[in-house]
Amino acid sequence: MRAVSNATPEKRPRSLEARIYAVYSSLSPAEKRLADVMLQYQRDLPSYTAGELAYKAEVSKATAARLIRLLGYATYPDAKRQIRADQTWGSPSAGLINSNEAPFGVVSLDTVVQIDLDNIRTTAESISEKTLQAITQAIVSARRVWIMGLRSGYGLAHHAAHYLTLIKNDVQVLPSGSGSYSHEVASMVKGDVLLVIAFRRRPRLLPAILSEARAAGATTVLITDLSAAASAKASEYVLRCRCQSPSPFNSFAAAVTLINYLAWSVAAAMGDESLERFQKIDRLVGALDNVSTPQNEGRSK
Repeated sequence: MRAVSNATPEKRPRSLEARIYAVYSSLSPAEKRLADVMLQYQRDLPSYTAGELAYKAEVSKATAARLIRLLGYATYPDAKRQIRADQTWGSPSAGLINSNEAPFGVVSLDTVVQIDLDNIRTTAESISEKTLQAITQAIVSARRVWIMGLRSGYGLAHHAAHYLTLIKNDVQVLPSGSGSYSHEVASMVKGDVLLVIAFRRRPRLLPAILSEARAAGATTVLITDLSAAASAKASEYVLRCRCQSPSPFNSFAAAVTLINYLAWSVAAAMGDESLERFQKIDRLVGALDNVSTPQNEGRSK
């Protein structure tokens, strides 16, 4: 049986999200369902009883009471009071290990490295090999891979596209900031894959976009964090990343690792086909792209 921490709330992460991040990988399936519901309804938590949340998550009231204690709250009313006072949800600082403490002083690279390693390990442990293999096979067999990166996921989407285009034909990044995705979603058909990378502060229309893609027959994959609720329910596969950080910013080290894994896994599954494309691109880079190499760096053309 797990021991419940006796630490005072002031010494624990203040935000509900940060508390859940800290223990999520060790929760039982029932506790994870309840934690997901609490994240989904945290803005309106004061209007729900513990029993109502337990009902939404299809868990017992005993499970609800146990999770509240595991999160470091004395009682559910105590949790509601603290969550109501917390203003960090949705901001970059929500991923802080302790959002009560502003960062100051000397920044330790060792600390950042250790937290990133913990994020990567915890994320990897929470994802089943069956899920990863299913996603790999969907990408391998896809007619077209669509990649959507929203807000902080924008750069990660281009990182994923860079690797996948090296090994597979027809990989497209959806435009960001245009305010319209209708043309791209209308082009999705059965056999396509839509890979969405979106963390907290996701656009409200994301669940609808995922639902439309699935209705068209596309396989949907969402790389996100623990706070995803409606968008996670709308996606066929969900890869949740731990994003804790000692800095004022979220860490996306786990997301980068997942992208690297998927690219490698897809390349391995495609075998000679991916190798031939990679070698063709490598040859064309030398012939068509004006880039430096160890042989020509520093020389003008």
